[in-house]
Amino acid sequence: MTRCRPKSWARAVYRPLLTALLTLLIVAPTARAGTVLEPPRPVAHLKLIDQHGAALTADALAGRWTVLFFGFTHCPDVCPTTLARLAGVQRRLPEAVRERVRFMLVSVDPMRDTPARLAEYVSAFGQDFVGATAPLGDLAPLLRELGVSYAYTAQEHGEHAGHAGHDAHAGHGAPAYTVTHSETLYVLDPQARLYAVFTDAEDDYDLLRSLSTWAARGPSQP
Repeated sequence: MTRCRPKSWARAVYRPLLTALLTLLIVAPTARAGTVLEPPRPVAHLKLIDQHGAALTADALAGRWTVLFFGFTHCPDVCPTTLARLAGVQRRLPEAVRERVRFMLVSVDPMRDTPARLAEYVSAFGQDFVGATAPLGDLAPLLRELGVSYAYTAQEHGEHAGHAGHDAHAGHGAPAYTVTHSETLYVLDPQARLYAVFTDAEDDYDLLRSLSTWAARGPSQP
């Protein structure tokens, strides 16, 4: 009996601690990059044009989940990297829900990103990727509403802007410029309401897990 007392004492001390630790692991929320809005927020300024020239309004986007990324086609690094990640997420979505999710690049450079240029650009990431643009007068209210940060910076010709060499106006006296912008992803639900925001575009797993779960509910259960 004497030999068993240390083991009994150890069990008496550590078992409650182990139970408490397991409870914390089960109950504590998992750290995630995405923030879900409760309730989802209607988006009042959805007035875009896709790469085929078709209007993109709340009614046109209804029925599917939509992941919005704001960038531009002359972006040298962040945009192609992010879109490649989104293409990977699209491929890894369960086949049963893949068609319920669309991925969209909204250009913050409407002066150069025509529908034709967007069509060529987004096709490199997937046939189902959407490229959207709008005159700046229609685009700016949407950017303000969603809190998208962006800025235009003039550059001398010859500087590496990631786009100056492709600018149709380069060499004709027009200044080259680049655009800085946030990398946040915005998720619209099947009612075209802002449902979630992902501030870490590199967290592929969280986005994949969230989209898989949400899309599995069907369009009538956001």
